[in-house]
Amino acid sequence: MGQDAPANNDTDVWFKYRNLFLLAVVISQVVKLLFFSHLAIGNFELGALDPQAFERYLVFRACFVIAISAFYLFSYLKNWYFEKVSLLYVGIAMTALVMDYFNAYVYLSENPLQWMTGLIVLRFLAVCCLLINALSAHRAPAMPRSLLS
Repeated sequence: MGQDAPANNDTDVWFKYRNLFLLAVVISQVVKLLFFSHLAIGNFELGALDPQAFERYLVFRACFVIAISAFYLFSYLKNWYFEKVSLLYVGIAMTALVMDYFNAYVYLSENPLQWMTGLIVLRFLAVCCLLINALSAHRAPAMPRSLLS
């Protein structure tokens, strides 16, 4: 009586911050892989591998990241099976990290640059954010959602 209705405390207020972090990670990875893949190759000792084939692999990975991120974003913004899609996305992100370990990171030079190590740690943090988003998908902000909600 005379008081405002209690706010919905079930909403995860950190969702937008994790989404902004994930968006920054995706944009940085895609820009690096699409536009600076020739520089990224310098951190690897390819040996007998064809550098052009490895560069094509990096571009393929960037296109895959764009496609799967767009699907995740669509699912979040439209609330289209977001709980299931977010769990699927965590599985895909973990699989991609393992695939990159066997297809790319094993070729890192003996003394990788600190920023390359930082990018790998950044990917681990992104997977952790994805996992937290998947576990709290039922507490996502109410519809209509925006990119920053």
